[in-house]
Amino acid sequence: MGAPMFKIRDIVREHGIQYRSSSYELYADMNRRFNQVLAEHSCTVEVYSIDESFFRLPVLPNGLGDVAAAHRVIAAVKRATGLPIRIGLGPTRTLSKVANALAKASEKVWKGVVDLHDIELRRRLFAQWPVEEVWGIARAMTERLRPLGVRTTADLAALPPEVARDVGTVVLERLVRELNGVECTDFEPEPPPSKATAVTRCFGEPVREVAALREAMVRRAVRAAEKIRAQDLAATRLIAFAHGSRFKPNAPSASRIARLSPATNDPRVIGGMAGRMADVMYETGGVYTKCGVMLEGLEPMTAHQADLFAVPDPRSPALLAAIDGLNGRFGRNTMRLASEGFGQKSYDTKRAFKSPSWTTRIDQVPIAR
Repeated sequence: MGAPMFKIRDIVREHGIQYRSSSYELYADMNRRFNQVLAEHSCTVEVYSIDESFFRLPVLPNGLGDVAAAHRVIAAVKRATGLPIRIGLGPTRTLSKVANALAKASEKVWKGVVDLHDIELRRRLFAQWPVEEVWGIARAMTERLRPLGVRTTADLAALPPEVARDVGTVVLERLVRELNGVECTDFEPEPPPSKATAVTRCFGEPVREVAALREAMVRRAVRAAEKIRAQDLAATRLIAFAHGSRFKPNAPSASRIARLSPATNDPRVIGGMAGRMADVMYETGGVYTKCGVMLEGLEPMTAHQADLFAVPDPRSPALLAAIDGLNGRFGRNTMRLASEGFGQKSYDTKRAFKSPSWTTRIDQVPIAR
């Protein structure tokens, strides 16, 4: 999926490769715009990830996919966002994923669209497409399938469903059925509530002091609390970890788990607990390169179980709403906990090559002269 920059620096120099640091704000906004265009062409759109969505297009009377409509969607997305996209058509999600991968692999042949409603085309392409390229088939599963003679997508599609279940549980059975055109998964236009969220980042520079580790941990915890608060969820469990470089022997590594009762999304509670966990995990003389937090057991704020002995502060909801409102209007971290520290820190993740947030920050809009 990727490689550290220091390992490929010579290749980058030789070929003049452009590289960028992560610009999550830009990606999220472009994803929103992209899905708005899809919604103009389909009544059912499921956002699958930051760069991928499923959507429905009507099937033609002859049973094939509407390739012309797919090309119109590609043109509309290009016109509205500048994003180059590829579309895979199929009667199931798995087939559409395979079709999409084929469209990317052979752009000159397919012009951006592959339709696997066509059974004969499906047979021909499946015979050439390696099984490890199929959505949901990881390396370990590929090795388990090899003794059965499964090396291509055609081999996998020909596998009896009961054998697929024995080899890889009901998940592989569904995949095999979907490769044969039997829809086994429903569309989810409304994403299900998150069950967990995480904020984990490497340090820009190694951390050696407990105060810096505590501060960094609190920052990640506050960001995680902000994420679940935006979904009107509360967490019942907090996990924190910190470790050094995996390439160095005897590097420190530790994690802690704490129960949150009652469930909460209050950054003061979550950040305070994360800071104390950092104090406990810290090893004197240790050099840390990464830390993070995970919030699990997420529940709707309107339905989480109360604590008999807890006395909630009735002012908290209004306070958190005010903080979120100010940060949303004037920029993240306009208001923050003192325990997060202030300003840019040496341990903050370096994003020296980040693309500007052209579409969301007025001060970063390109100027034409």
